[in-house]
Amino acid sequence: MAEPLDPAVLGVASALKSLRTRTGLREERLRGTELVLDTLTGLESIRVLVNAGQSPERAVVHAVRAAAGTLEPTMSIVADASLGLRLFADQVPDGDLYAEDLTQRRKALLRNWDRLHELRSVPPGKPPSPRALRLEVESDALTALAVTLTTGAGSADPAEARPGASAISPEELRVFGADLFQTLLMRRKTIEQAAARLAVSSAEVARWAAGEDLPSEPQARDLDEYLTARGAIQKRVTELRSGPDHPGPQLVPVPLPSPPAPSLLQTFQGVTVALRQCLATDADGVPTGWPPDLRVPGEATATSTAFGIRTMLLLEDGLAADLVPVAESLKKMAFTAGGYAGREQFAPRPEATAAVLNALRRIAATEDFDPHIAQMERDLGDFEKCRPFILATMLETSLLLNPGTTLVETLVDSLLAARRPHGELLLWPEKAEPFRSAPAPSVAHTARAVRVLAGVQAIRPADPVREALEQAVAWLIEQPDLHNAYEVVERELHDRPEVVHVRHFTAAWMVKALVSAGVPTSHPTVSNAVAQIWDSYDGTTAALWAWENGDQPIWMTFDAIDALRLANLAVPARPAWSPPL
Repeated sequence: MAEPLDPAVLGVASALKSLRTRTGLREERLRGTELVLDTLTGLESIRVLVNAGQSPERAVVHAVRAAAGTLEPTMSIVADASLGLRLFADQVPDGDLYAEDLTQRRKALLRNWDRLHELRSVPPGKPPSPRALRLEVESDALTALAVTLTTGAGSADPAEARPGASAISPEELRVFGADLFQTLLMRRKTIEQAAARLAVSSAEVARWAAGEDLPSEPQARDLDEYLTARGAIQKRVTELRSGPDHPGPQLVPVPLPSPPAPSLLQTFQGVTVALRQCLATDADGVPTGWPPDLRVPGEATATSTAFGIRTMLLLEDGLAADLVPVAESLKKMAFTAGGYAGREQFAPRPEATAAVLNALRRIAATEDFDPHIAQMERDLGDFEKCRPFILATMLETSLLLNPGTTLVETLVDSLLAARRPHGELLLWPEKAEPFRSAPAPSVAHTARAVRVLAGVQAIRPADPVREALEQAVAWLIEQPDLHNAYEVVERELHDRPEVVHVRHFTAAWMVKALVSAGVPTSHPTVSNAVAQIWDSYDGTTAALWAWENGDQPIWMTFDAIDALRLANLAVPARPAWSPPL
């Protein structure tokens, strides 16, 4: 007879089971579940991450993903799909594996049962029935995950690890192992292949991936090169082996002069090099564009490539010769009848078409984009008119293409109509469907609207636009909280919904909005936003901007470069000099 589980384990298991519904375990969902969050943040493995500076929500997601990666393979696979942890997001093409609905995730798990076990290098065995998965296997997997989170099961005693790792906590080892395991999956490498490349035993690499031991620093450097991690693995190993929080006597260092911080020009040059290193290529080595996440080598997509081109235009003041094939590749990604789609979309969508045309128009001013513009205009429906993000994206591109069209008038009117009351002000929420119950104003969406309407007002001044800008700017400069925003664009199609996840780099949009509207860069709100942009910059390893979960979406680096460039151009050129009258 099995021993009864510790009450703490049962509490964590119950919390995990409550989180598997709907979208699964997401940072934004945890913000509205205080009881569940309190249960999980009380765990030592999560407190370690919070004490290291992570938000409680991010720490929970990181720790749960790390613990899930150390479970027995079948339990790990089931927990991953149940909670939507995305451990295999780039390895399995079935998008329903991480769908917004738990039932869809369960069906996709059973469809991909054999493939998921192959990725873990274990025989799949017979898949459970849907009923057994729902009532038994899922419960067992989440209970095993709760045990690992609560007791640290699955990690070796750090005192038994090799010299130099004895002071590292089990939680730190587990997180390192989960990150290494995930990187191997994303690079489509097995433990055996990595061991052969490093000339070590498979058992030793397996201990690293299980969070039981650390590689040496030379081994970490070899792993970096093999897995194209751009120094991240070596940096983590060095930090863990020499972390300042580890006990033991330490010498007091003699303060040395700090090296000067790199200039903005040097930083931008580093970004340029990093972006070229992330280019996807075809079988002949010809660059085709950029993947959505710059951490992960993958196939170029239309929208990611468009943002990559726009970023390089800002950095290099023109399209370099080696990027001409990228521009040609982007043109070929269009649908035959015109228009472009994002990675998760089944047909041309106006926001994707607008994003691509915004790039192509800047490198081919005389080219005929009429088929794409017509498709974009046809795709502007009632759903799109209720989404400020889509309207602002389309309007920005339409102003660039031809500011005198009726499409621009329609987009301006629709964007103004998408505001909702907030006290005595009219501001932009994430969604503006009729009769939606009191949607809260969104800093990110209001900033996006201000940025594009400031461009409208500069070209076609109008009192309604001016009044909208005045109200929105007055509200924005009073907002201290610039946390990043997340939305789901879900279109109801005939056969199934099309779900697209959209993230907004709020600090960058705040800078672009306020500076475009004429707010001085010395204003505290602008200064705070600029500082937060730099907080997301990973200058030690990747020279790119990173999302809270470590992703490096290319659009985020574009938004950062665009905002910082604009803020620096808005600084008075000669503060002590006035032009002659």
